[in-house]
Amino acid sequence: AGAPATAFPATSFLTPAKATWESTRALVLGIAEIFPEDKYDFKPTPAVRSLRENLIHLIAENYFFFSKVSGDTPPDNARFNALKNRDEILKELRASYDYDTKVWDSLTEEKAQQLVEGRNNQKVQRWSFILGAIQDNMNHYGNLAVYARLNGLVPPRSAGR
Repeated sequence: AGAPATAFPATSFLTPAKATWESTRALVLGIAEIFPEDKYDFKPTPAVRSLRENLIHLIAENYFFFSKVSGDTPPDNARFNALKNRDEILKELRASYDYDTKVWDSLTEEKAQQLVEGRNNQKVQRWSFILGAIQDNMNHYGNLAVYARLNGLVPPRSAGR
């Protein structure tokens, strides 16, 4: 159990962004959890990432995007490439989201609006990296929803319908 989540005012731009992030986190974790170990190397064609590779990519990207928000140095991605089994991957995926929660819990509107270095040395507001994380996670959730369907699994967003 961590610190209570930061409650932003209803009028804050961070309020809907945080709700969207929490939904995104739940969807990605949900889809990673429905796949059995023997499907972690599944890929629909040789030219695309496997489920395992997608999840390892997301772990690294979660740290990348949220370290831009926090100002921390992200961990070395080589550590994630060594993940071999489903349990290791799920543990690290959850840890990446726990890190993101820690960043959210320390975020203020003032800090979120500070300028930091983005791509091509452009200055952007810290919170723009949260939007990048949401977009990246949802892009890969979309990929993995197809992977799930191809394996007879029901993606979390469709479950219960």
